[in-house]
Amino acid sequence: MTNKDSKPEPEETNRMLASASFVGLLIVIGLPLWWKTTEVYRVSLPYDKISEFDTQAHYITTELTVLANDEKTAAEVTELIEKAFKDYDVLNLKITKVVLPEGLRRSLDSVADEHEAVEEVGGAYDLPQHNKLYVVQRSPLFQDVWLGTERVVFFRDAKAANTLAKVLKQWIYEPSVLRGARSETADSTRRVRFPPGQGYHVVLSVVHPRPQDLKVELNAREAVEDYIGSFVDELSELHNFTLKSQWLYLLNFDFQATEVKEEGEWGRQLAVREERLHLLLTALEGRAATHVSDLPTLNLALYVLPCAQAPLVIYDSDNKKVSSPVQAFMSPKWGGVVFGNPSPAACATAPADASAPAPSWAPPLPLVMGTFIAQLRELLGITDKASISGAHLEALRAVSPRRWELDALLRLRTLEQLAAAHHHLRSLAQLLGEISNIVINDEVGAGINSAVTSSGAGRAAAERGALLRAYRDSLDAYLAAETAFMEPSLLALLYFPDDQKYAIYIPLFLPIMFPVVLSLKNLLLWLKKKPQTKEKTD
Repeated sequence: MTNKDSKPEPEETNRMLASASFVGLLIVIGLPLWWKTTEVYRVSLPYDKISEFDTQAHYITTELTVLANDEKTAAEVTELIEKAFKDYDVLNLKITKVVLPEGLRRSLDSVADEHEAVEEVGGAYDLPQHNKLYVVQRSPLFQDVWLGTERVVFFRDAKAANTLAKVLKQWIYEPSVLRGARSETADSTRRVRFPPGQGYHVVLSVVHPRPQDLKVELNAREAVEDYIGSFVDELSELHNFTLKSQWLYLLNFDFQATEVKEEGEWGRQLAVREERLHLLLTALEGRAATHVSDLPTLNLALYVLPCAQAPLVIYDSDNKKVSSPVQAFMSPKWGGVVFGNPSPAACATAPADASAPAPSWAPPLPLVMGTFIAQLRELLGITDKASISGAHLEALRAVSPRRWELDALLRLRTLEQLAAAHHHLRSLAQLLGEISNIVINDEVGAGINSAVTSSGAGRAAAERGALLRAYRDSLDAYLAAETAFMEPSLLALLYFPDDQKYAIYIPLFLPIMFPVVLSLKNLLLWLKKKPQTKEKTD
């Protein structure tokens, strides 16, 4: 017989089954759904490959062919070059020793001009080939070593081998600069040149503070196209350049110059301290409006000085006059400024009446634009060459960079881009490992995987000497790594850590969990008592 104090069995059973279904629904569907909707989405990344990155192991293979009159001279020169570069693991010189063919040797000894000798070598070998240099013996040289614009170096004899090694080390290959490029610490050249990139804007600004007093005869657009355009066209394999020009009027700057009496047409000069000049850049930045793109901007400014401030002369920190045909200064990773001092004749004819036409003055364009190109060379990574005793470096006859300078710039940028890509990827991998709630979406994952793949391809191309291929792959790796590192979606949950997540969800779920836990307890007790109830009923 049944217990009179207990509830009817069907009613209790229905209640327990309802509790069981509610608990099951919460555990089987509710908790997994909550867990899935609150998890951080992360694409799998090649952490093992990123951890294996070794920037200091990067090197570039380059070919060097020694052409001498005899095997002994070729062997001596080769041995000394190998000895000079044995401590530099950043370069792998593949040196080939060749005895000059008799016909080419006679031609090199008979021509009087080195440029004709270069043409003779070019007729026998492929000079336009990247990353390949020819070291050729030429007995009639007046100096130990001669270097021009092509990928050819002439040396006189075996006694000139020491000078030749210095030329290769300090002018052409610059292994110390390459070491700095693959390092994560900035050296003197790296602090000056612009960071790597796919392209740059080059903006020429003609600053004319007082156009009413002096008319400047200058076609800025043609000057940019003729001079700057011819220079950057030779660098099209490295970067895409956009050229622009603009005029800025009524931008007066107080140089706080000191008047110094001197002999000459002016009878004076206005001395300005070097440290004062960089304040001019702030005024130019406010008016130049060069930040119109995500690409870096190379700023070139011609500041036309009013007659009252001319001639302006720059003095360095030691209070010594900067002797230069053109007064100019350069700001690292910004650009350069050239001061246009008008001629004394133009200022002498300044009208006394304001209604009279202003005198005209035409800036010395080759001198001004040549200064800008010299600044551009340094800002883009082409270093100045110190003189070497016994060696002659042919002066530039055009605005175009030398052929071997292009190869040096390709090597420099390749190592710099590989090092920067590896630095971005390692930093990003470390950040993602330390902060678990950073979202890694498909786009970021694809960018990181692409950077890793391009980095490996660039390193392999550099090691086998395919310089152009190595540069392009390293650029792809750098751009992909930088884009992934700066992706805004990485910050989506950065300020929503786990403790805040639990602080929000616990007050929501805790009131629900109390009846669930109690129902689960009653359900377990009911299941235990159910067999006993059946026995009593029987």
